[in-house]
Amino acid sequence: MDVLSDVLKAVRLNGAVLFRGEFGTPWCIAARPETAIAAQLSSPGMHLISFHVVLEGHFWARLPPADAVRIDAGEVLVVPHGDAYVIGDALDNVPVPAAQLFAGASLPDIRSFRWGCAGGGDVRTRVLCGYLSCERNAFAPLFAALPRLFKVRLGQTAAAQTLDPLLMYAEQEVLSPRPGAAGLKLRMAELMFVEALRRHMEALPEAESGWLAGLRDPLVGRALALLHETPQRRWTVDELAQAAATSRSRLAERFKDVLGEPPMQYLARWRMLLAARRLREGRDSVATVAEAVGYDSPAAFQRGFARYMGTTPAQWRRGVDAVEEPECGFG
Repeated sequence: MDVLSDVLKAVRLNGAVLFRGEFGTPWCIAARPETAIAAQLSSPGMHLISFHVVLEGHFWARLPPADAVRIDAGEVLVVPHGDAYVIGDALDNVPVPAAQLFAGASLPDIRSFRWGCAGGGDVRTRVLCGYLSCERNAFAPLFAALPRLFKVRLGQTAAAQTLDPLLMYAEQEVLSPRPGAAGLKLRMAELMFVEALRRHMEALPEAESGWLAGLRDPLVGRALALLHETPQRRWTVDELAQAAATSRSRLAERFKDVLGEPPMQYLARWRMLLAARRLREGRDSVATVAEAVGYDSPAAFQRGFARYMGTTPAQWRRGVDAVEEPECGFG
């Protein structure tokens, strides 16, 4: 079971902007995704992820109060929490608000833009700029495991093949006016974001805790795969430990150490998020949804749903378009 893909399906990555930026010295931009991008890309209650892949040259990035980090060709900068940040070739320059760059433009229609290249000046840095909207609150542990800003190499590493052909193809397609461009932008943006997550996870320290560290942990990862593969099964800790080829005490201890909560508590919350998705997207009865996520009793399901989601299944279904999803916190 590919747990990361399962969770990203629940998070529902959608609404992508992907374009090429060409920058000449000097340049410095203050990005506020929630104002410059989100209004055109996201519906209410959605969350925005920013990423920038350096194709040529380099830039610096800073998310106060942290120090600046340098992003070189072949690396991607990811800002997963919607924070305001600054990027440029020299961050001591006065930054230009990103909204000024895009004033009056329809962001989904942008293919490429230049900045700092007045008078035909040389392009020093070439970047694929991407933005994805998603339902962050659909799975809080994924985002809780991510720093406010991070970079990884998308070029070839000892553990992974280069993505250079994909990046070259993405740049070509971003610039192309061919039919189907909007859907292709979303797919390419998803690919780059998912690969950035994978490489960030692979680089985590051995002693790291959190959901991504759990995926990488041999024991916790096996248990998570089992729970996500058959969440409707009437699991017990004993049965899960047996299926994961370990002892009950070792599983419970390791799961709590890495994820911060017991296995059955994790499963209960995951079931409720699956149920919330089915209530939103389908017309199944509450009893049918309850059975689909592992409850024999609709009454017990409704009590659990109200405890985790803050409302009843019927109220959720009626009011889902008007209420932002609660942050189901997983511990």
